[in-house]
Amino acid sequence: MEHHDIDPYTLPRDKKALYINEPWLVDKTLLELPMHPEPEEEKDNLRVYIPLDINKEAILRRLDRLIVQYGEANEENELEFSIDVDRLVSQVEIYDQIWSIRHMPEEGKHSTEAVELVKEFVERLGDIPDGCAECFPFDTIDELSREYLD
Repeated sequence: MEHHDIDPYTLPRDKKALYINEPWLVDKTLLELPMHPEPEEEKDNLRVYIPLDINKEAILRRLDRLIVQYGEANEENELEFSIDVDRLVSQVEIYDQIWSIRHMPEEGKHSTEAVELVKEFVERLGDIPDGCAECFPFDTIDELSREYLD
């Protein structure tokens, strides 16, 4: 039963992949206590690297998917909704870090690309229906706005 596209080379082959050793970006269970920052020491463990495209469209697409999945932000889903969005915020930070390295922003501490992404990200967070959630998405909007837009 071989149905996975296992390739020993990075794609595209003429470029090098970036390895970000933060497996919780794809495995949310690693955020639960106790946390497992190191590879698991199970005898049958295989550490695989799954490519994740990080670009403006992909991040916003993932955010839109979470908004559809959770619907309104309310007391029942606030924590999980927030955790999932925070994982996307980490992708925004990686995006910003790489663009900043590539283009050294002249003004400000963030790349122009990340600032534009955050503007749309915050706008979409602001459109999440409020079902009486206490903190989310309000705190995330405030934090992103302070860090990237002020």
